[in-house]
Amino acid sequence: MKALLTAVNCRKGDLEANTRRHLELLAEGAERGADVVVFPEMSLTGSVDPINWPGHAIGFTHPAVDAICEATERLGVAALVIAERCDGNVHITQLVCARGGVVGHYRKRTLGEGEESYSVGSDPVREKLGPTPIGIAICAESGVDTAFDEAAASGARVVFLCAAPGLYGRRTTEQEWRAGYDWWSGAALGDAARHARRLGLWIALSTQAGAALERGERTEQLFAAYWISEVQRIIHRRAHYRP
Repeated sequence: MKALLTAVNCRKGDLEANTRRHLELLAEGAERGADVVVFPEMSLTGSVDPINWPGHAIGFTHPAVDAICEATERLGVAALVIAERCDGNVHITQLVCARGGVVGHYRKRTLGEGEESYSVGSDPVREKLGPTPIGIAICAESGVDTAFDEAAASGARVVFLCAAPGLYGRRTTEQEWRAGYDWWSGAALGDAARHARRLGLWIALSTQAGAALERGERTEQLFAAYWISEVQRIIHRRAHYRP
């Protein structure tokens, strides 16, 4: 399986711009021969919590989801792409879109700090891409073993970790960026490496990028400059998130 892992600036509530960027990346994935394009947590809607961004979550049948599904049929590439509104509740959800439709979904079961207004999912991942079982974990779930243990037990060889790690406050100095990067590399990359070594799985990480407005503050969500150097370091050490 070949996956294109994205790092996307997911604008809160800007569904039109986010959908356009998703379609561009799906086309790029198809051009590069990917079987699946993996998007971050809440990539299509942005991180629209129900209290501060009411009414911005969308359902499975929203036109933006239809556009993603149509692209998977046209381009022959699957997508893991949403904050989902269902029966009046808002879940943090990853949809599995392929062959022109929604073929599966997973609702986050372990919520992170500040996510108390979301509803909690209850069902484990039982998804496949074609005949291949896959695992899905969403952001804060990397800190617990459940989703990864379930994936290994199901016969999956890869877990897609879709995340939106954030730190409050704008980082403007080298020291501040370094401190943020150290946190991110320990939390996101550190958890991915731990599960890979523990279970012998591939962990494929996709995260939101850039800065977002949250409760009047800017939230740093990925450290793009250092991400490049981290990839180079990982390749140099031949430590591909797996023993």
